[in-house]
Amino acid sequence: MQLKKEKVKKRIEDAAREDFLEYGFTKTSMRNIARKAKVSTSNIYNYFESKDNLFYSLIDPIYIKVKDLLYNLFETEKNLGENEFFKLISDVFAHPVGEIIKQNAKELIILMDKSEGTKFYNFKEELIKLIESHFTESIIHEKKAKKNNLNNSFVMHIIATNLLEGLLELAKHFKNEQWVDYNIKLLLEYHVNGISGLLI
Repeated sequence: MQLKKEKVKKRIEDAAREDFLEYGFTKTSMRNIARKAKVSTSNIYNYFESKDNLFYSLIDPIYIKVKDLLYNLFETEKNLGENEFFKLISDVFAHPVGEIIKQNAKELIILMDKSEGTKFYNFKEELIKLIESHFTESIIHEKKAKKNNLNNSFVMHIIATNLLEGLLELAKHFKNEQWVDYNIKLLLEYHVNGISGLLI
C-alpha cells in the first residue's frame, strides 16, 4: 500500500512539474494536475493540501540549493587573493552550477521564470541584485574601482543579468551532461574575461 501511495505521489509531482513549467504557478490548476496524474481531484488533496503546498514541495529544495551555492561561493572568495577570484568563478563555481542544471533544470526554470503568485516571484531580481552587488563591492569597489570609475556604472547590473539569463538558457535547452559542462565553462570564461577587461 505504501509503495502504491509513493507511486501516486510521484505521478502527481511529475504532472505538477510539467504544468508549472508550461503555464506557471498562477495558471496551473489542481484539476489539470490530477487529470494528468490520473487521479481524482479530491484524491490529490490527500497528498498535498493545496496548490501552494505542492509547488513549494517541488521548488523549495532548488531554492535552498541556489542560496547555499552563492553563500559558499562568497564565503570561499573572502579567503582568496584578487587574481584567485576569477579562477574560483571559472573553475570551482562551474561544477555545482552544472550539477543543479543537470539534476533540476525544470525546477530552476520554474523558480526563476514561472513563480508569479508565490513567495519566489521576485527571487530572480533579488539574485541579480545580489550578484551585481557582490561583483561591484568585492571585485571593483574594494580592489580596483578607484582606477576606472566603475563605482556607479550600470554595467555590473547588465553582467549579472546576462550571467543568470545565460544559465537559464542552458537549463531551457538542456541536451546532455557533457553539453552542460562544456557550455557552462564557456559562459563563465566569457563573463570572467569581460570583468577582467573592465579592471585593466
